[in-house]
Amino acid sequence: MKYFYLKDFASQRIQAGEQLIKLEDFEDPDNIKDAPEGMIIFITDRNHSFKGQAFIGRQNKGFAWVFSLNLEDLWSKELFSIYFQEAIEHRQSLIDDPTTTGFRLFNGEGDGLGGLSIDWYDHFIQINWYSKGAFKYRDWWLEILLESPLEVIGIYETKRFPIDDSEKAIKHVTGKEAPQPLIIKEQNRKYAIYLGQDWMTGLFFDQREVRKYIQEQAHGLSVLNLFSYTAAFSIAASLGGASNTVSVDVANRSLELSKENFLINKLDTDNLSNEIRIMDVFDYIDYAKRSSKDFDMVVCDPPSFARTKRYVFSALTDYITLAKNLFQITKSGGLCVLSTNHSAYSKDKFIEDMNEAGRLSGKKVQLIQSFGLPEDYPSSVDSTSQYLKVLVYYCSE
Repeated sequence: MKYFYLKDFASQRIQAGEQLIKLEDFEDPDNIKDAPEGMIIFITDRNHSFKGQAFIGRQNKGFAWVFSLNLEDLWSKELFSIYFQEAIEHRQSLIDDPTTTGFRLFNGEGDGLGGLSIDWYDHFIQINWYSKGAFKYRDWWLEILLESPLEVIGIYETKRFPIDDSEKAIKHVTGKEAPQPLIIKEQNRKYAIYLGQDWMTGLFFDQREVRKYIQEQAHGLSVLNLFSYTAAFSIAASLGGASNTVSVDVANRSLELSKENFLINKLDTDNLSNEIRIMDVFDYIDYAKRSSKDFDMVVCDPPSFARTKRYVFSALTDYITLAKNLFQITKSGGLCVLSTNHSAYSKDKFIEDMNEAGRLSGKKVQLIQSFGLPEDYPSSVDSTSQYLKVLVYYCSE
């Protein structure tokens, strides 16, 4: 086992509970930059005081993940099993809930081991690998999952790190293959899931409490859902008694996927009740403003970065302009739900920017509710771990 020295500030961060180590955190980066993926290291400060154990797992977030502050802990399948059992116990209420059959089962560093996440889809598993270092121990994870009391039927995986042409990024790994689609429930809302087919399964579990809120608030309201993908927010709104919903996304596949989700919930798919528009979100906003078309509730969950034929959007620089326009098409007395998952966009800065967008819009806006990650997404104190920010504004003239 090799010892590597951290700079003082990095040592203090680790002592405070952060798990992510960047290459520049080391006293001598050149001494470790070529370390093999998955290598286990001891980390100390410049006074040779032990700070923790970590494994090398390069990804866009950083270079390595701390997994223990205890010198005596052994990197082993048994250690993985302990972390996984604790994760199961933390989610027991979800596991026992018959109205919800899809959720995050293991949330990387929030559950003690960075570099991967594991999602539960009604006894089928989806593993997301974010680094080769984490993937190196794949066999341990597969054994733990198959040996668990959860009655796993089949396992899929997605490699989100660079791979060569001989590898498949998305595939079925073991057990039975899931039906296509696999219908899961979320607080009795139903969603069609296609495991093993795409980078995203069509439902972001981290927004579950936001969907619940929208369902509770939507009765009698007209609802606009932008960057709608498979219309998950629109389903919640319609089930909550919305007078009508409009779902807008530029991706062609969104049309059939959205229609399917409406149908399995026994909801109308006609343009009067639940309209689906395949077009650029920014073009739709322009159309709504030109037509003086406004809504009782506007929901917007854009990607951190997006490029279409006519527009380039970056959350950090362009969300103020986007939100200004959204406030302008929200009716007086209406709600505007604004979301970002950009890890570098702090909640304080997001609130500051959205308040400024409200001022620029000419509307009076008041922040009345906010959401972060739900209970199945525990986070570490690392800023990149606490990524989700959702703000609900009340709009008036």
